[in-house]
Amino acid sequence: MRSATFTIFMMSMMLLVSTNVQAHDPQNYTILLFEDGPTPEGVLPGILVENDSLFVRNHDTRENVSHRLVVDLDSDGTFTGADDYATQWLNSSCDLNETGEKLDENCNVHEIINLAASNGFLQGNISIKHQMKLGDNITEFDFFVNYGPDIHSSTENLPTGNEPVDENEDSTRSLIFILLIFSIIGILLIIPQLIKSNE
Repeated sequence: MRSATFTIFMMSMMLLVSTNVQAHDPQNYTILLFEDGPTPEGVLPGILVENDSLFVRNHDTRENVSHRLVVDLDSDGTFTGADDYATQWLNSSCDLNETGEKLDENCNVHEIINLAASNGFLQGNISIKHQMKLGDNITEFDFFVNYGPDIHSSTENLPTGNEPVDENEDSTRSLIFILLIFSIIGILLIIPQLIKSNE
């Protein structure tokens, strides 16, 4: 009986404890590729953090036109180096069979780029070219993405002991504490009755 009471007491205490850690769920940021360039024209600082992704999609509906992004990962001014990154050439649509599967496995209309150091993407400003291909002719548009670190802080807004006491907050805490005490007393009174009824 004593162990059951202790278990219920600990569970009640854990329900009242709240953590202040703020987590960031990775997000996809959509980049649409049109005839006159990408939309948006770039990603400003403060929007994306590490492990977010760019969802790149071709929205140019002209025939035989494909688009891609090439990224200068090593910041040497060349976008086609061995350490650089390029998406596949993206079409506006792909031919499908009667079951909805692509007839050409190499045909793609979108690609996801994960902004992570494991993929060679370092935090800060990343230079990108949006390339549009019509036959043998390739047109380029400048593009950039700026992203920062994904910082989780468990000490954010924690009290230091020097803050003025808010009387409403103090009374709310007192009320919660009183409710907790009454809940524990109620649990302690109910447990023996449950144990006897099971016997």
